Amino acid sequence: MPTGATIVSGALSGLQHVLDDHGVEPCALGRSSGIPEDAWRDRRVEIPLSSFVSIYERGAEALHQPGVGWTCGRKFDIADLGAFGEAVLTAPTIGDALTIFADFISAVQSETELRLTVDGGQATLSYRILNPDIWPRRQDAEFTLSVLKSLIETAAGDDWHPDFISFEHDAVRSVTAWQEATGSDCLFGCETNALGFPESVLGCPMPQTDGSRHRLSVETLARRMAEITRSTSLTERTRLAIYSHLGSEAVDQETIAAILGLSRRSLHRHLSDEGTRYSAVLEDCRFRVARQALVCSGHPLAEIAFDLSYSDQTAFERAFKRRTGLTPRHYRRLFRRDAAA
Repeated sequence: MPTGATIVSGALSGLQHVLDDHGVEPCALGRSSGIPEDAWRDRRVEIPLSSFVSIYERGAEALHQPGVGWTCGRKFDIADLGAFGEAVLTAPTIGDALTIFADFISAVQSETELRLTVDGGQATLSYRILNPDIWPRRQDAEFTLSVLKSLIETAAGDDWHPDFISFEHDAVRSVTAWQEATGSDCLFGCETNALGFPESVLGCPMPQTDGSRHRLSVETLARRMAEITRSTSLTERTRLAIYSHLGSEAVDQETIAAILGLSRRSLHRHLSDEGTRYSAVLEDCRFRVARQALVCSGHPLAEIAFDLSYSDQTAFERAFKRRTGLTPRHYRRLFRRDAAA
């Protein structure tokens, strides 16, 4: 059983189809990313999320196809995700299906966030891996948004296209090529990966809706989520809550405690029982996000400081140097050079 963030092996099926079509042996490619061989035969094997992300990047290189993630998403069958896929596909409407996807994604892929929001008649479906140490993850983002677009098409029709598609990574091929491939305006270097579309689409009926099968699969997912919560330390749940809200909402101890269903005092006591403090967890999360932003983005230091909820750039620089012995500028120059090499 892998430790850390995981994903069920059923998510490999899209890539497996593409590799087979091109005469590339999945097991051989998988070994270089730490994918066990039985994961290609059994859709229920838990594999490290980092290995899943890695093999998609390696697959793009092996096939010389920078858009392989998007292609794999179009070939992926969500039924390969077991009860999760069953609950999504048998939902009454696409809005219900996407809500199930968002509420239960942790049952098949941990340390991940999917949100469905509606504002002023516009729906936005956003996705990201919360763990900033799992990078690069371009193919994973493109694969997942492709899966979500294909899912919506089952209800809205094959000619349906989002109003826009945004990605957190930079483009490696022309934006025009992306727009031709997706049929939508594509944006890169954004805060998250997302699809935007009219709210009215959410009411489209799902073609495989089945009330009894839907209820049974949702009950199975609810039990699975309860097991996951019981087996996850409060420190880790606190970390994920911070990652989820950092840069967009308050991350003070009282706010995060409320998100976790605890009082500030209870959160402090339980974290102490696990040998840590809220301030230590927060600073570690900030550092990991900062490290990724400095190496993998060109965001100005003031913007990074704001996204990390520091009072100002000076406070960010002081905290970062205390952790690494390097200023953020020096760290960026040193490690971006290494990354480029």
